[in-house]
Amino acid sequence: MIAYWKAEALAELQNIEWTKWGVRYNLLLKLPLRLRQEFAIICAEKALPAWEAAYPQDGRPKAAIAAAKAFLRGEISAEECREAAQAASAAARAAYYGASVAYAARAASVAYAARAALAADAAYAAGHASIGGWDWQVPLLTDLITNWED
Repeated sequence: MIAYWKAEALAELQNIEWTKWGVRYNLLLKLPLRLRQEFAIICAEKALPAWEAAYPQDGRPKAAIAAAKAFLRGEISAEECREAAQAASAAARAAYYGASVAYAARAASVAYAARAALAADAAYAAGHASIGGWDWQVPLLTDLITNWED
């Protein structure tokens, strides 16, 4: 039997009118925290090439993604992950090379926490920064939700 939240989220994914704003906050509220975290990390990884192309010497966003993954594996504390996220967020604030690059760093900085609003920020950032736009988010979320085991 499929969990109610899965059925509800999958139905919303099929019926949502996708725009440049990407994944909606209300949809993300239906998802378990761990799934939101994984989604946010994938979004951050999708956005990272825009950052690395503009700032190849600044590894703070990449370090934040690595920290988010380590946090999910239980290898580092929330405080250590938060520090890496804050560094990536500082990188985003200091970026001058256009919004998409700053969004890439921002996506990395929010990946570890993935409250619904922050996961939506990561999704927006990734869509804005990546060449593929937002279209990849629907199949990604569909796959994550379908294969999620409670």
